[in-house]
Amino acid sequence: MHIQHSVIIRKPLEEVEAYLIDISNNCVWQEDVTESGLLTDGVIGKGTKAFEVRNIMNFPLRTEWKITAYQPGSSFSFASTSSVAPYEGTFNLEAVDMSTKVTFSFTIFHSGFNALFDPFMQGIFSRRFRKNLETLMTILENS
Repeated sequence: MHIQHSVIIRKPLEEVEAYLIDISNNCVWQEDVTESGLLTDGVIGKGTKAFEVRNIMNFPLRTEWKITAYQPGSSFSFASTSSVAPYEGTFNLEAVDMSTKVTFSFTIFHSGFNALFDPFMQGIFSRRFRKNLETLMTILENS
């Protein structure tokens, strides 16, 4: 299952990037994230490990992931290291005039019986991720 959405945020790329790579902000702009943080010390970059606790249908689900690629001012990618279903995602950032285009791509790798639910789950996740990006835009534009 693959999902991709973009938003234009009326803030400079540097501000948007700084907010996104601060993992503790995930529980502010992502609707179902109740807790998020780093598992490793040091500068954020390739190999940084983090976690999130998501409230999925009133059930807390902890996932762990690591940054698999980081190009400052351009993009960062991550992949699950501990999750019910393996996933990976990428944030691409592009300066557009005095704004930043954020494109979020996310793929969940379901297999077997769980793959049958992909069409249903894609609709739910797609709406949620779109709403999360709109929340991110609102938070950053109002700060």
